[in-house]
Amino acid sequence: MISITPEEEEEIRKLSRDARIDEKIIQSIAPSIFGYEHIREAIMYLLFGGVPKTLPDINIRGELNILLVGDPGTAKSQLLRYVQRIAPRGLYTTGRGTTAAGLTAAVLPTKSGGMSLEAGALVLADKGIACIDELDKMRPEDRVAIHEAMEQHTISVAKGGIVATLNARAAILAAANPALGRYDPYRRVADNISLPVTILSRFDLIFVLRDVPEKERDARMTEHILTLHMRRETPIEPPIPPDLLRKYISYARNVNPVLTPEAMDRLKEFYLAMRAASETEGAPIAITARQLESLVRIAEARARAALRREVTAEDAEAAIAIMKRSLEEVGIDLSSQRFDIDIIMTGKPKSLRDKMQIILSLIVDMEKETGMVKRSTLLDRLKREFDISQDEAERIIAQMLRDGTIYEPRRGFLKKTY
Repeated sequence: MISITPEEEEEIRKLSRDARIDEKIIQSIAPSIFGYEHIREAIMYLLFGGVPKTLPDINIRGELNILLVGDPGTAKSQLLRYVQRIAPRGLYTTGRGTTAAGLTAAVLPTKSGGMSLEAGALVLADKGIACIDELDKMRPEDRVAIHEAMEQHTISVAKGGIVATLNARAAILAAANPALGRYDPYRRVADNISLPVTILSRFDLIFVLRDVPEKERDARMTEHILTLHMRRETPIEPPIPPDLLRKYISYARNVNPVLTPEAMDRLKEFYLAMRAASETEGAPIAITARQLESLVRIAEARARAALRREVTAEDAEAAIAIMKRSLEEVGIDLSSQRFDIDIIMTGKPKSLRDKMQIILSLIVDMEKETGMVKRSTLLDRLKREFDISQDEAERIIAQMLRDGTIYEPRRGFLKKTY
């Protein structure tokens, strides 16, 4: 529990009245790390969080989940370490040495011969922030354990005669490395990260940190790093000292802002505009209700950062801007250059699903004639009738074989799986 003196409370209230308070908080987050203003802004929303709602039939989480995917040496771990220190209740763990029991809860034998329940990282971080580094390095069977915690904010245990449901109301800030060492902008996010779409879809915001040579930016970053080493202190003095920022966050989390009609109208307008773009036949789905809830959480977090009791239209606009930035980085269908949320939600953009359907329908038709479908004949017809190149068709067929949609009864022949 963080104790705040009356003098500190007065200082916090004075800070909140500053018109540029959100900019000051962003500048005070990890000031020793160069750049990443949009990621600092997202971390600010994560630190303050939205307002959880408990309804008679369902609970709606207020905490945000953010994933950083980045090339080696892009300061992901440093950002996570800083957030763990600055959060009123923060916990850091790494995926490489974490098990399912270590994340959730372990049932252990006691000296008396009974069983006891020991809390894991996500339970210990209840009402705080859990920073999970190298999420992609976790074993798949251990990674499954965080599914329930990310969406329902509970951990269910039924083992050794103990049946319990524990609270795990933690915001998650996770970092992962690209599967091939460096992020490939020409591959889908699901191909770049060794993470299942069931986990990707539970993150409110996903950002890509790419190490791209850029003369002017590299010169500024070099100067920043060398100054840091020379002075042995932060090159930029944070507007809000870390101790005060920690207390400010703790104080602000007791404020429960409510959406104003203006903010609701702006969020509704954006959501419906994005959905309308998906109404035309063949268009990808740009956004779902999950992203609408994320927008509400982000807007509430921005209002909390200024200790406002109401979420303004300006807060809604900021939430829309950061959501668009995240979607631009990972939610673009590379074939059509349009927003396609299914890249995150299902791992396959609509353009790919359409081509899969074409191939599957053609295989079914050809099966009626020949029983088994000769691969070379299929490739010729796809090129001739649907203008799908041999390389692209081979890639899609390989993916369908992996998914189990089709199978190879013998070399060079294909059949649909029934």
